[in-house]
Amino acid sequence: MEVKTRVPCVEQINLELKEHQKRAHDWEQKGLVENLHLWAERFISEFKLKATVPALMLGQLRRSTLGHFRPGRNGFGLVNEIAVNLRHISEERYWRALATLLHELLHAEQEVSGTPGKGNYHNKEFRNRANSLGLLVDSRGRTAILPAPSLFTDILEKYGVDVPELPKPVSVFAGTAGTSKLKLWVCSCQPKPVRVRVAIKDFRARCLKCNQMFVRRTQVEDGYWGIEGANGGKSRRGGRTEMHIDTLIDSLVL
Repeated sequence: MEVKTRVPCVEQINLELKEHQKRAHDWEQKGLVENLHLWAERFISEFKLKATVPALMLGQLRRSTLGHFRPGRNGFGLVNEIAVNLRHISEERYWRALATLLHELLHAEQEVSGTPGKGNYHNKEFRNRANSLGLLVDSRGRTAILPAPSLFTDILEKYGVDVPELPKPVSVFAGTAGTSKLKLWVCSCQPKPVRVRVAIKDFRARCLKCNQMFVRRTQVEDGYWGIEGANGGKSRRGGRTEMHIDTLIDSLVL
């Protein structure tokens, strides 16, 4: 069956929002959002993405969320809403935020030039496109950064973003490591949170260093991280809009 490709057309309101964000001198995220817009331009131009200027949002999303893409129009009537979680943006791991941004831009591209998967499903079309750029994605949206050389690591190096040396992934989605029933909980200490593993489901404890409660977290190894698209509503074919919410999950490195 022939897939009809819709020519992406940037909407004026998205351009105006971008310029508004750049002029918001009393906004502490002004510099960050400017840089992310710059990277979106680079990805779209150098990777020849069939995507346009996103309605970029920064915020304190739930702790397990890296970002999301909302198909169709959001509550303000804007298209291409992409959100990036401020909780997971740091100078030493800025490449993670850029990988999240690229992942969401690929959702935007698939909206106009491909066939998006239903609900939480990242279909073969999406996975192949991501893989060609240097992101390894499975059907649930779990993602790893492919070792250099790749288009993604090359463009980061070109513009001076440091990426840690990555081991070659044999299978990052083969399952979880071991058979232990201990679950990982972490505090909010930065750059190195305190990690504890317990078997009980309802673990309640507070870190005496950062004074924050420990939260359930799946394992995140240096150089590899997982994101999962979760359906935020029913399929658009059912009359409502779905949203890809990308969250941290287990990612096995062998």
